[in-house]
Amino acid sequence: MIGLDEVKLKAKRHNDENNRKLHFIGSLFSIYFSWIFINCRLSPNAVTGIFFLTGLCGAVFFLSSDLVFVVIAYSLWRLHIIFDICDGEVARFTKKFSFNGAYWDYMIHSILYPLVYASICFATYRKFDDDIFLILALFGSIIVSQTLSVKNNYYRAMLQNNEKINNVSNAGKVSPLKNRFINLFIGLLSFEGYLLAYVILSASAVSKEIYLITFSLFTTSFLLQVLVKFILFSKKVLHIKRN
Repeated sequence: MIGLDEVKLKAKRHNDENNRKLHFIGSLFSIYFSWIFINCRLSPNAVTGIFFLTGLCGAVFFLSSDLVFVVIAYSLWRLHIIFDICDGEVARFTKKFSFNGAYWDYMIHSILYPLVYASICFATYRKFDDDIFLILALFGSIIVSQTLSVKNNYYRAMLQNNEKINNVSNAGKVSPLKNRFINLFIGLLSFEGYLLAYVILSASAVSKEIYLITFSLFTTSFLLQVLVKFILFSKKVLHIKRN
């Protein structure tokens, strides 16, 4: 059996500190799952498949507004994020890198995020029998998909124009304290913040109007993020590899 210390050493990212800031919860647990996957001799692509199926199961459970199912769905979603880190760790340990693995990873994100948003809106529609949530499911899922495509399409434009990533200027450095505050603020308004807010609402006896206001605020936040990224990318003021 391969030891945990060996896995930690060989699977470590070159930018491990930045990754821990980005995935400060998932990165704490991912290495233990990666250790299991490696000892089970699973390939990185197989772990990517597990990552997709776990997130898909979460989307299915989100179709129910019952609190038990909502908690299971949210737990599966958090677990799928951990597995998203695991496939890279397994790839670095086994030194089995593939273009398809990276491509599938992006495709999975572009499928699951809009799907989960639509599932939650559909569950809320069934809960309150109000068509407004179906309208939110339609337009909101499109907006959520654009939060990913606004960056991915920029990469495509760079590829077609033979422009390299390191030729694009980056934003200036900020202090660690300010960076943490910015990350916390953005995190609360992100898709993860939306899911956490939905879990809290499901555990509370709140009215339909509270759900509608919460969903509308987050959807507006997603739309503003898309517009800001589109403007910044168009002006080449900011280029980021991660949201």
